[in-house]
Amino acid sequence: MSHLTGTTAPDATSVLTTWLNKNFVSDLEWTLQHQKFTTKAVIPKGSGNKGRFLTFAAPAAYKSYSGLITGTPGAYDGTTAITEGSTTANEFTAITQTSTDITIAEFGEFTKVGTLYEYAAVPGLRAELLKRLRDGAAFSLDRFVLKQALKSTTILYASMDPVGATSTVTTLMTATIGAAAITAATKALFANLATGFRGVEGVPDNHYAAVITPDQEQDIITEFTTQRMFWTNAVVNTPGPMGQEKWVNGYIGSIYRTAVVVTQNYSTALLTQSQEIALVYADGGVGAMAFGDMNAEIVLNDLNSPYKNMNTFAWHAMFGAGIIDHNRVVRIYSAT
Repeated sequence: MSHLTGTTAPDATSVLTTWLNKNFVSDLEWTLQHQKFTTKAVIPKGSGNKGRFLTFAAPAAYKSYSGLITGTPGAYDGTTAITEGSTTANEFTAITQTSTDITIAEFGEFTKVGTLYEYAAVPGLRAELLKRLRDGAAFSLDRFVLKQALKSTTILYASMDPVGATSTVTTLMTATIGAAAITAATKALFANLATGFRGVEGVPDNHYAAVITPDQEQDIITEFTTQRMFWTNAVVNTPGPMGQEKWVNGYIGSIYRTAVVVTQNYSTALLTQSQEIALVYADGGVGAMAFGDMNAEIVLNDLNSPYKNMNTFAWHAMFGAGIIDHNRVVRIYSAT
């Protein structure tokens, strides 16, 4: 008979056990957005590990009034008629095309699990491990896409002016992001002839997509300034029930044909002070390539240990991403 009378005895853990809740606590999860705004392509097997996206320049326009009205516009402007019977008039000598090469690389993560631990653990352990691996895979690939999108050279800086953002860095970058900054990015994309997305879940057709940070979300919904558009103009004060539902349910929605979504997967920068970076995407801005499937493969392996008493759980992906067109991705810097 044991003489243990308290929990401080050396062997107390052998007698007094801990009850384990067999329902796992819900996981902490990233809200990931960037990868779903990529242009996806699959490389067939046996075709190498590098793929190429091609983009063609849009027709150019001669915008000068004097040049358009009294000058000598050419075929590039679409205003010169073809001479009847001519087979050579207004012939294009070249159409500019730009290529982006993407090399597929391997990504992965694994963990070792002893078979005794796995057999003795509460039911559901393996399912939880697999979910954690899927979460890790999704985060890794989304993070890689973010890294590529941040290379865009189209940049705006939040300001308190009515336009909401400017392409010039101010002396002190103290302005927080607002709804007007989103419309400034929309204007930049539209002026560059970029088009919105179609068939992306959660994004209305023909809308651009702004991926913002939690701080930027709060800045947008609590903003109130004069002489410029702010969020409640576009959402809360819109006739009908949807504005109020978005406010109550915590959904920003679309601001002037740009769908706004929030992620914890973002980047910061140090300009004149700490900045957070939002990314506004148009269709065709960032490309992603893979072999077969964009999703990671979950792998269970025997570690080939002497006693066969160890397994590994892993995820593995062959994936690549790269920015296709800088005119289709806008970076917005705002004060934190």
